[in-house]
Amino acid sequence: MTARDAVRRVGVLVAVLAALGLLVALGVTWLRRGAEVATMPPPPPPPPDGVVVLSPTAQANAGVVVAPAATTVWVERLQAPGVLALDETRTARIGSLVDGTAVEVSVQVGDRVEAGQALALLHSPIVHEAWAAYRKAIAERKRATTDLSYAVQAAERVRRLYADKAASLQEVQKADVDRVAAEQGLDMAKTEVRRSEEVLEHYGITSGEDPTGESGEQIPVRSPLAAAVLERQVTTGTAVTSGMPLFVVSDLSTLWALAEVDETALPRVKVGMPVEIRVAAYPDEPFGGSIIFVGDTLDPKTRRVSVRCTVPNADGRLKPQMYATLLLEEGAQRTVLSVPTAAVQELDGTSVVFVTDRGGTFRRRDVVLGRVVDDAVEIVSGLQAGEPIAVAGSFVLKSELLKAFAPED
Repeated sequence: MTARDAVRRVGVLVAVLAALGLLVALGVTWLRRGAEVATMPPPPPPPPDGVVVLSPTAQANAGVVVAPAATTVWVERLQAPGVLALDETRTARIGSLVDGTAVEVSVQVGDRVEAGQALALLHSPIVHEAWAAYRKAIAERKRATTDLSYAVQAAERVRRLYADKAASLQEVQKADVDRVAAEQGLDMAKTEVRRSEEVLEHYGITSGEDPTGESGEQIPVRSPLAAAVLERQVTTGTAVTSGMPLFVVSDLSTLWALAEVDETALPRVKVGMPVEIRVAAYPDEPFGGSIIFVGDTLDPKTRRVSVRCTVPNADGRLKPQMYATLLLEEGAQRTVLSVPTAAVQELDGTSVVFVTDRGGTFRRRDVVLGRVVDDAVEIVSGLQAGEPIAVAGSFVLKSELLKAFAPED
């Protein structure tokens, strides 16, 4: 054996010894870890299905609040969907009285106008005829006045002559007849003047002064009430015809709420009943109203009857065509078990609440819901009065419950 071979054998031996030492060290480490694992307490079992466990600190961080379910007294209400509409008693749809042309339009949609305010001016040839008839009537009245004055003087003169035996009784009687005829002629002339004035007033023109130009021949289109301009169908230069719609104005300080109620509820719906109206724009604020009309006929398709309510709207927050929910108080009272709406969650299509033993354990409880009033919901079944539940932070409990069933990556 050469020296080189001896060195190789020594190297192989050293490598083998090193490998054995490493294996021994690994075995010892494994045995120690096994001993440690054997001495560790077993992990706690997972909570059963539908149960969430949270420590007091975790509950505080998650905003979980516990309170007992309680009973309360609710007034029975009839709920009906509806829509807000214009109060037709405070709405005017203004049309043209004559054929003509719009020479001026002075308002825009959204403007507030006063009663009697001119919205537009129309020019129409028909005004010429109205003024001509008025002037003719004035002239006829003047002539009739003169005729009456002459007839009165003639009658007085004949009577004096008759007293002096210079006139016959027949002449006196004829003079009296002429005087009466003159009085009747003046009355007819005055009536014709008044008729011609009313024609001008019908067109919105004052007959106090005879016009001296085109300004007196323009017909104003006036608003009959203080209101807001909702529609404008005319612009300057538009040719209009008699009856053509020009403007829609409405006093929005009062609106109507229109709804339909089922025929089975009709005996409980009366004119004058107070109504609570809710709209999506202000979900937390009720608006008051009252029933002013209950329909006389039933819709044969829906088996419902129309109900009309008046709703004060002085601040203008309610708008026509808003969808609304009408709640009619029927007067009867009922004791119900209710919880805050925030306490109810939905799992697998089922409404649930979380009942606790106040030790940090929350159990899912399926419930059946009833009516919702403000921020409370009625519990028809599934829960007893006095049971402690999570009235706030229930969404966190729902999330923790869903985590337990979520697949691991």
